[in-house]
Amino acid sequence: MPRYNPLLDETPEYPFEVLDRIKARLRSEGRPVYDFTRGDPVEPSPDFARQALFDAIPEHCPYPTVRGPRRVREAIAGYLKRRYDLTVDPDTQVIPTAGAKEAVFHLPLLVIDPNARDRAVLFPDPGYPACGRGAAFAGGESIPITISGDYIFRPWELDPALLERTRMMWINTPHNPSGSVTSLADLERTVELCRRYDILLASDETYADIYTDTPPPSVLEVTTKGVLALHSLSKRSGMTGYRSGFLTGDPTILKRVAKLRTNPGLVPQDFVNAAAAAAWDDDAHVDARRALFARKKAAFLPVFEALGLRVLGADATIYLWVQVPEGHTDHSFAEQLVHHGVVVSPGSCFTIGDPGECARYVRLAMVPSEAECHTAAAIWKALQT
Repeated sequence: MPRYNPLLDETPEYPFEVLDRIKARLRSEGRPVYDFTRGDPVEPSPDFARQALFDAIPEHCPYPTVRGPRRVREAIAGYLKRRYDLTVDPDTQVIPTAGAKEAVFHLPLLVIDPNARDRAVLFPDPGYPACGRGAAFAGGESIPITISGDYIFRPWELDPALLERTRMMWINTPHNPSGSVTSLADLERTVELCRRYDILLASDETYADIYTDTPPPSVLEVTTKGVLALHSLSKRSGMTGYRSGFLTGDPTILKRVAKLRTNPGLVPQDFVNAAAAAAWDDDAHVDARRALFARKKAAFLPVFEALGLRVLGADATIYLWVQVPEGHTDHSFAEQLVHHGVVVSPGSCFTIGDPGECARYVRLAMVPSEAECHTAAAIWKALQT
């Protein structure tokens, strides 16, 4: 009998696995399901990206390389220039990734020494579960930092003793699940803090292109020295199943990242990179998706305002972070909604420690069609009036 890694038993089931079972039960009963859980919108990925993938599949498909074809790296560099007026070297400052999640999970392996005292990885909580899980499996000290209120992570408020034993810090802006946006001034302050304590700063910016009015800033606008930024095509282009993203930033650090990634073979296929190059080259389809998400949110916002519910996320990401009615917890209200076919994520799904304030919120991902969003908003309103 194999002797398993005990972390597998200590790690809770991924929250979306539970929600998937609930949705499957509802569908087996023949009931309509308005699914606002997993961030995978129903709208198709761009035709030109799909065609680029088809055209790039050769008769013989050789092993891809860690850095990928120069064509995709040039497209990513072009995107960064248009989006942030940032000039990066496609040969030294861009590494394609197989989506964002694997990069989040594996990146702590770059800096964590499991035998060292200074092996902490800090990340905002609530947040993306892969941050904590990747740190733990790398042998690091996984430390969630509770954020609430405006859901802005302010690491300069942390105990210096904690910062001294920290090797890596994740920030996430715009933030999942709340949609909060970290200001450029706060990014500057965070960069300076990590520089002072010799901490690798990794910024998850996978929702950078989903906003209502003002484009969120990037840590790269502060500096590319000592930092990495992570981007993805999942939300920007609706290419979730392609598993395509990239890391960029400090070329010295990225050289080490490339060496690390040759070992497990974390390499996107070249035909996926071809589709990615087409998607990063084009902004028009992103403008259309951004407008669509704004319309979907607009189906709910007047309802929540009329019901007196606090809402975050109206300005960024594909999510709404919504306070539940008085007398409910996140789970009890989510259960009430499920009986009417509306499936949302309880806020405590996104926290590792004490749920605290998160137990007063649910998250809605703008995944269903625009018409289904209006139907679900009407159901929500009827339940509370």
